[in-house]
Amino acid sequence: MRRYLTQPRIVIGVLVLLAVLFALATTHRAGGDGDLSHPGGLVGWLGHRFGGSPDADRADVSAPCLQQDTLTVKDGTCTVTVARSDAGQRNVQLRTDSDVAVQAPAPGRDTLVRSDVEAGATVSVAVGGDGADIDVICAGNRTCTLTLVTGG
Repeated sequence: MRRYLTQPRIVIGVLVLLAVLFALATTHRAGGDGDLSHPGGLVGWLGHRFGGSPDADRADVSAPCLQQDTLTVKDGTCTVTVARSDAGQRNVQLRTDSDVAVQAPAPGRDTLVRSDVEAGATVSVAVGGDGADIDVICAGNRTCTLTLVTGG
């Protein structure tokens, strides 16, 4: 008789654990002024452990300052548009030769996230399935060059 009572307890314990993990995953997100690409908490850990979002297809990325895979931003801002996709969340990776700021909406939220990126660094911007506009800001009277290192 005892054996039959243990099995429901195990099932209930697993269900409670799944509910707790779900609650942690949905409530613990990166703040509005944080990194553009790395969610925190359990979601971030799972993403690193089991693989993150794929890169956006090159065909889905366009900008007036984009020639092949090079963005040339002169004295201001260039907006990189990532088209809507059924692939869901994707990443756009930009390697910069200049100090720039990059801002984009957080996927699934109404919050704009901004990140200052130093020359030589690569920034990965998460974009939801609905697509987004990514602003690359080059301040002052100068030209900033970035390389699109995103997908195929």
